[in-house]
Amino acid sequence: MSLKILQLIFVLLVLIICTGVSQTPVYVSDYADNRPLKINGIKILRDKVEKYGLFEIILDLQGKYNNPFDPEEIDINCIFIDPDGNEIKVPAFFYQDYERKIQNNVEILNPVGKPHFRVRFSPTKVGNYKFYIIAKDKTNNVVKSDLYSFTSLDSKKSGYIRVSSSDFRYFEFENGDPFIPIGANICWAGGRGTFDYETWLPEYAKVGCNYFRVWLGPSWTTFAIERSSIREYDLKNSWRLDYLLNYAEKMGFYIMLCFDSYNELRYRKEEAYGMWESTPHYIQNGGILKEPKEFWSNEEMQRLYRNKIRYLVSRYGYSTNVFAWEFWNEIDIISPSAYIPELVKDWHSKMSNYLKSVDPWKHLVTTSFSGSSGKPEIDSLSGIDFVQTHIYQGSNYIKYLIGLFNFKSEYKKPHIVGEFGLDAGGRDPYLDPKGFAIHNAIWTTLLSGYAGSAMSWWWDNHIHPDNLYFHYKALSDFISGVNFPKENFKTIESYKFVNTDRDIRLIGLKGEKNTLIWLYDNNVIYNYKKDIPKILLTGPNFLLKLDNLNNGTYKVIYWDTYNSKSIKEEIIEVKDNIANIEVPNFERDIAIRIEFLK
Repeated sequence: MSLKILQLIFVLLVLIICTGVSQTPVYVSDYADNRPLKINGIKILRDKVEKYGLFEIILDLQGKYNNPFDPEEIDINCIFIDPDGNEIKVPAFFYQDYERKIQNNVEILNPVGKPHFRVRFSPTKVGNYKFYIIAKDKTNNVVKSDLYSFTSLDSKKSGYIRVSSSDFRYFEFENGDPFIPIGANICWAGGRGTFDYETWLPEYAKVGCNYFRVWLGPSWTTFAIERSSIREYDLKNSWRLDYLLNYAEKMGFYIMLCFDSYNELRYRKEEAYGMWESTPHYIQNGGILKEPKEFWSNEEMQRLYRNKIRYLVSRYGYSTNVFAWEFWNEIDIISPSAYIPELVKDWHSKMSNYLKSVDPWKHLVTTSFSGSSGKPEIDSLSGIDFVQTHIYQGSNYIKYLIGLFNFKSEYKKPHIVGEFGLDAGGRDPYLDPKGFAIHNAIWTTLLSGYAGSAMSWWWDNHIHPDNLYFHYKALSDFISGVNFPKENFKTIESYKFVNTDRDIRLIGLKGEKNTLIWLYDNNVIYNYKKDIPKILLTGPNFLLKLDNLNNGTYKVIYWDTYNSKSIKEEIIEVKDNIANIEVPNFERDIAIRIEFLK
């Protein structure tokens, strides 16, 4: 065979191989731009804002980019210089304004104006801030704005929520005020969208709640930002979340934003509401993954997830009413083929570090598991600021809640019950029409050392239609004025009951100024078919002998845990470090608050 023939065969083979290699198509958004990079204008919405308030800029910027949501295509940052000369970098985000209306009981959003880039920032110091914009498009051209300024005024706002510096079990604001989260999951709405929240949140506010949880995925949820793509974000749902955050601030609520749920990486055939086949991650839906397990190792998927984190922080991170970022809802029940422990752990470690690196306001970070015991290898990561428990159990859950608190105390982090119910299948309204399980769970958690009250899952088919909000009022009123992080609470372990043969159980915390106790009759506490109980019954009182209290004078308040009122109050003297508490005869449960006077 001649040399020329061999060369021809080689060329043909190369052509066959090259034409057989599939090229990843360039993603082009409907919002792509192909004009020369230029800053046409900067509009400052307010040049004076309160400390911890919202400073916002509208950018008129053009450039050459295929996707305004991808910083590799168009990277716009605002560099802020605080009064002490420190620089803070905040990315711009792509935005479309809307107006909302209700039509046939469905929320309709109509666009207002043209889409554009914005910058949001919250100053944490009082004084003069300077800033400038710097942008780079896909051609690597760079433009930089002039230097601008605004003034941050003093305010009475409490700041961002942190883990308490006094007691790792609890949360507090930057100014040192305690934050004890009391509330429920309110993860999505019905067809009425944000209008549903204007029905629900005022009811929670009336009873002293201050906290709820929202999902940003899967793609069908009210605030899903990845509704149809993982490369760009749904501007309507992003605006809905803007609206909800603003409304939450007005109403005094703090939100845990959950980025994703296990459903997205679970096959339909595996049941438990798996929806992999319809998720935007799936290659057949325009995504990049052929199967769920690739989520943890695909480099492009990691880049796109970092882009999502960047977008969420740049758009919502300014808000002090963002309580925490939550990576996953129940990540341990994705497809068994996709849950690879080392990869999931490594992903949480890397993403939590990245999130903290791009969030100048340092919001708290968490994740959650379906298994109530969690995953120690992830819960113990330094990038996870607090741990959660999800528990659905029809009986003896009080015992298990206390056991789970003790088990996870080794992490030395705040611990909240992120989901609670009797039945994960949705039968709580039938099993417990009066909400006794919600009642039991919120009193158990807060008085056993958890950072807040257990969060019921059934907000739209149980709490609201059955009007169970009152359960929260009794608890929030009972703890009013108690500074949990400063109390140095210890679990009450040394006590005894006298003059009763009932199976009375005690859960409580003894602090430096306040001792908080919840007593319940174990024989009736799991009975859900009765009406709201009477606190005072005929019959003799019984004695609670409480050890290890400091000698002195105390005020004892006996509390109706259903009607949220004091049954009676008395002054007692503690001698020999023993308090003798005359407990009224009650039907189901009662709370007692003991305040040190002198």
